[in-house]
Amino acid sequence: MKLRNPLLASLALAGAGALAYLARAKRPQLPEPAAEPPRLGYSRNGSAPAVVPETGAH
Repeated sequence: MKLRNPLLASLALAGAGALAYLARAKRPQLPEPAAEPPRLGYSRNGSAPAVVPETGAH
Protein backbone atom coordinates (compact mmCIF):
# COMPACT_ATOMS: atom_id res chain seq x y z
CA MET A 1 0.00 0.00 0.00
CA LYS A 2 1.39 3.34 -0.99
CA LEU A 3 0.73 6.39 1.18
CA ARG A 4 -0.33 9.61 -0.49
CA ASN A 5 1.81 11.80 1.72
CA PRO A 6 4.53 10.03 3.72
CA LEU A 7 5.49 13.31 5.39
CA LEU A 8 2.04 13.66 6.98
CA ALA A 9 2.14 10.03 8.08
CA SER A 10 5.53 10.47 9.72
CA LEU A 11 4.38 13.67 11.45
CA ALA A 12 1.28 11.91 12.76
CA LEU A 13 3.42 9.06 14.07
CA ALA A 14 5.84 11.48 15.74
CA GLY A 15 2.92 13.37 17.31
CA ALA A 16 1.45 10.15 18.69
CA GLY A 17 4.84 9.25 20.17
CA ALA A 18 5.18 12.68 21.77
CA LEU A 19 1.71 12.43 23.30
CA ALA A 20 2.52 8.97 24.68
CA TYR A 21 5.76 10.30 26.18
CA LEU A 22 3.99 13.25 27.81
CA ALA A 23 1.27 10.99 29.23
CA ARG A 24 3.91 8.73 30.74
CA ALA A 25 5.96 11.65 32.12
CA LYS A 26 2.91 13.18 33.84
CA ARG A 27 2.32 10.15 36.06
CA PRO A 28 1.70 11.06 39.70
CA GLN A 29 4.90 10.95 41.71
CA LEU A 30 5.24 8.99 44.93
CA PRO A 31 5.10 11.08 48.13
CA GLU A 32 8.30 11.81 50.00
CA PRO A 33 9.07 9.25 52.71
CA ALA A 34 8.14 10.28 56.23
CA ALA A 35 10.88 11.77 58.37
CA GLU A 36 12.39 9.47 60.95
CA PRO A 37 11.22 10.34 64.47
CA PRO A 38 13.92 11.56 66.86
CA ARG A 39 15.57 8.89 68.95
CA LEU A 40 15.09 8.97 72.69
CA GLY A 41 17.96 10.60 74.55
CA TYR A 42 19.08 12.79 71.68
CA SER A 43 18.16 16.35 70.87
CA ARG A 44 16.44 17.27 67.61
CA ASN A 45 19.15 19.57 66.30
CA GLY A 46 22.08 17.27 67.08
CA SER A 47 23.70 19.46 69.73
CA ALA A 48 24.64 17.93 73.05
CA PRO A 49 23.15 19.34 76.26
CA ALA A 50 25.23 21.96 77.99
CA VAL A 51 27.30 20.64 80.88
CA VAL A 52 27.72 22.97 83.86
CA PRO A 53 31.13 22.52 85.49
CA GLU A 54 30.89 21.82 89.20
CA THR A 55 33.03 23.73 91.69
CA GLY A 56 34.01 22.29 95.07
CA ALA A 57 33.46 25.54 97.04
CA HIS A 58 29.96 26.54 98.10
